[in-house]
Amino acid sequence: MNTTTTDMSVTQASQVVMDHYAPLRNIADIEALEQTPLEQRITRWDFALNLLDGCRDDPNRAALHVTNNGNVDGPVVTWRFAELEQRAIQVANLLRASGLGPTDVVAVVTPTVPGLFATMIGGLLAVRLFPINWMLDARALGDLMQRADARVVIALGPTPGFSIWENVCEAVASLDNPPKLLSLHEPFSPPAAHDLLTAASAHPSDKLTFDRPTAQRHSIACYVHSGGTTGHPKIVKVTHGGMVFRQWGANNGLAFTRRDVVLSDTPLFHIGGLLVRGLVNTANGNTAIVPSVHGARDKTYIANYWRYIERFGITQVSGVPTTLSVLAKNPPTGENISSLRPYFATGSTAMAPAVQDRVTEVTGAQVLQSYGLTENTSHATLDPRDGEVRRRCSGLRVPYVKLRIVKMGAGGEVLRDCAVDENGMVLVGGPGVAGGYLDPAQDKGAFLPDGFFVTGDLGSLDAEGYLRISGRQKDLIIRSGHNIEPGLIEDALLQSPWVALAAAVGKPDAHAGELPIAYVQLHPGVQVSADELMRYAAEHIPERPAVPKEIVVLDKLPLTSVGKPMKHVLQMDAAKRVFDEALRPLPCAWDLDIANTGGSGLAITLKLQSVDESARNEAERILSAYAIPYVIEARSV
Repeated sequence: MNTTTTDMSVTQASQVVMDHYAPLRNIADIEALEQTPLEQRITRWDFALNLLDGCRDDPNRAALHVTNNGNVDGPVVTWRFAELEQRAIQVANLLRASGLGPTDVVAVVTPTVPGLFATMIGGLLAVRLFPINWMLDARALGDLMQRADARVVIALGPTPGFSIWENVCEAVASLDNPPKLLSLHEPFSPPAAHDLLTAASAHPSDKLTFDRPTAQRHSIACYVHSGGTTGHPKIVKVTHGGMVFRQWGANNGLAFTRRDVVLSDTPLFHIGGLLVRGLVNTANGNTAIVPSVHGARDKTYIANYWRYIERFGITQVSGVPTTLSVLAKNPPTGENISSLRPYFATGSTAMAPAVQDRVTEVTGAQVLQSYGLTENTSHATLDPRDGEVRRRCSGLRVPYVKLRIVKMGAGGEVLRDCAVDENGMVLVGGPGVAGGYLDPAQDKGAFLPDGFFVTGDLGSLDAEGYLRISGRQKDLIIRSGHNIEPGLIEDALLQSPWVALAAAVGKPDAHAGELPIAYVQLHPGVQVSADELMRYAAEHIPERPAVPKEIVVLDKLPLTSVGKPMKHVLQMDAAKRVFDEALRPLPCAWDLDIANTGGSGLAITLKLQSVDESARNEAERILSAYAIPYVIEARSV
């Protein structure tokens, strides 16, 4: 057995969590941090060992408190860090005893249950993990398993309210070489057949029974797929170095301490949920509260949100902008939330300034916006915790991260760097950049030879270093953090007997950022209602968030000269439909201009036919709820 892991000792020099941090106010503070080489701040690049360090910081501390489907007054299942470590080591030993090697892939398809944390730690010690979106249907699951060559699949067993087990069984049965199937269970139900933790309990819990060299900076730790709702997403090779750097970056940006108590209500198949809202906290020795197997989708949990903070002493607000929008409208009614720290991060989609201000008013905590992506192992930018939070921006670059805004040629070559405030393609470089895609053919034009990743997002940097994202060249629809590829919707509609052409775009939404809307052109002579099309879409699109909220039937879809849908035209039409309805209550006449600012970016000019201040205030209230730049002009008739 390798001596680096035989005694599993805690090496305090390798810890990347601190209790005291220098002020982080502006780009000068970031540059001052960078005067110390990163290699002096991080002396070990094995994220699995960091997770064991977190378990051993205080073994008797609660690692997990789990409640049953948002019932804050009901029973609580608690795992101490000592138990979590023991179960994780048992899982690692079981996987290796099953004949798996360090590069064999184990797919994990489950929402957050206690056994998932043991599975993640044990998997990172023993094999190559691949968490998969559990909301995908059997076809999409099978596609990902097949491309990753998964040898074992660990999934939530039969559970009321979920079809995960049934979908996984169907997916596994469809593969040429079906992987072995194991189950996890939610803690308020008995284990199902082939239960992972039951099988693992027969294996040693105090040491690894196999040699395991310490992972190096560029060692592949796991796979994470992009585009959570697409039927054919890219699979990203995430490195141990990227994960360790993400732990350091999150700690530095949010000033985590060893005594934080955090909500774990975000899926761990998403890079942000996996790390910043997930395993980073375990590596820090923080207590995680799992309110419901349904996560933030559980309405009972959201209704009890402030009571969770009071009961468990939560220190960090958690939530994507959609969740925060709901909470802003349902503030505390006497609950003691004084345990909350003065700032927290959100991301995945732009947040309306009005919601951001309301959340800060309700909680006393500043909302820090971020910009991240799977290919950068999460955050590339974050608002400075001690500095200005600039509205409609995504903060400053994380220390040691490199950002470039460039103009690119038709062949994907970088032509030049953009000037301050000039819009261009966002490139991200530095220690968080992943090890490429599993399919190396997909690396071309994305992972550049100089180490930068071409994000596909358009944006600009201002004079103080704040990043502003203006649009997405890739046409992704981002609904509350779910990346929806339009092709998934379009392909499903084109399979129907009625649709000749289809195009899906995002329409603005005050809560989700965007919602999918589809435009279709029917075959000549076909008669079908939008309701029938909606029912067909719901039946044939593999994940609920990707089902369009509206389908518009056009006589002719606007097309380019080569026959492709003109999506920028459709995006402007979708936005006009939304704002025509939203602005209807205004007490005066008005005209609305919607412009495309490049990529999928939009800008609004509202012309009020009145100089009445109440009309302007009402217009401000309505438009500020959407994450789209706007100008209001008023003139007397």
